[in-house]
Amino acid sequence: MATLVGHGNVRLLAVGMENRKPTKGELEEMRELVASAMKDGAYGMSTGLIYPPCVYADTSELTELCKVVAEQGGVFVVHMRNEGNRLMESIDEMFQVARGSGVPLHISHFKANGRPNWGKAPLAVAKVEEARRDGLDVTVDQYPYVAGSTFLGSLIPSLAHEGGIERLLERLRDRDTRARILHQLLEEGDEGDRLRWEGIMITNVATSKNKPFEGRRLAEAADLRGQEPAEALLDIVLEEENAATMVSFTMHEDDVRTIMRAPFQMVCTDGIVLGRPHPRAYGSFPRVVGRYVREGVLRLEEAVRKMTSAPAQRFGLLDRGILRPGFAADITVFDPDRVIDTATYEDPIKFPEGIEYVIVGGEVTVENGKHTGERNGRIFRHGQLNQPS
Repeated sequence: MATLVGHGNVRLLAVGMENRKPTKGELEEMRELVASAMKDGAYGMSTGLIYPPCVYADTSELTELCKVVAEQGGVFVVHMRNEGNRLMESIDEMFQVARGSGVPLHISHFKANGRPNWGKAPLAVAKVEEARRDGLDVTVDQYPYVAGSTFLGSLIPSLAHEGGIERLLERLRDRDTRARILHQLLEEGDEGDRLRWEGIMITNVATSKNKPFEGRRLAEAADLRGQEPAEALLDIVLEEENAATMVSFTMHEDDVRTIMRAPFQMVCTDGIVLGRPHPRAYGSFPRVVGRYVREGVLRLEEAVRKMTSAPAQRFGLLDRGILRPGFAADITVFDPDRVIDTATYEDPIKFPEGIEYVIVGGEVTVENGKHTGERNGRIFRHGQLNQPS
């Protein structure tokens, strides 16, 4: 486990959930918190610019914090502000932060989101390629699916989240405020028709009332509740106290393949293992080899590089990612003709096939396709070798 310092936590400590710029003193406190975390072994800073309170940060705030990250040799990992209608502008904003701070930039789960934006992946890839030619240190990662996953409440406009979860729930209970949120929600949508809501699958809820909706599309759940989908969304978020999760079908397969071929792309899971999770949590890496390599999208050697040495080098894992004397024995033994993911959206908690052995730090943790019970992972700290003493 190698960790990043969370920009959201830093902002919560200094500013709280308020939608405003930090004062000079608050910004300095944030810089000190980031510096402290980096010295404690963080590999960089991460942010999610669609999630409160990160969404309230402007470009100048991010640039100032990233100067600290750059000074400590870390990486800035970002879920961009918009991956849909304003995808290109969001990429430009991240380039501005990287250029202004000197930080290496890594864009998480790179994609073109929403039907109106299908086909933008070649343009987005070209934009990154141009920046790299101009000397900007930027890479991306991607999960090999046309659906993403996050908290259901992220569909609600960010202003409604200001002040934290309790304030959000209060707003959803207040009739007039709720009406304004509903209006904004419908106005902001990339797709205003039922197709938008049919692309959202509810994956994890806690209340018995909503348990029957796990694995169902939001449009179907709304019908069963006797509501319009947007109204059902607000009520489920309220009833689940903003802890419900979803899978959202928003991407096109051609865009997924275009991004996958980019030499600066790496493979990720971006997985949340809660309730009925996104199948990427169990299937991302074997899916790349089992589907995309066999279909000719990537060569096997390139796919393995994108899963091993490329991320290890990107994040400075000094003795990982390559089979070499003196490096850690982290090895996955698989059958390239048989390996495949088996997890689906309907049945996501399923292990892949075709992986015979996994060795972590020299200890066998999977043998003949079965977990041995051995746990040999360790905590990594930035700038340190991670071999046992």
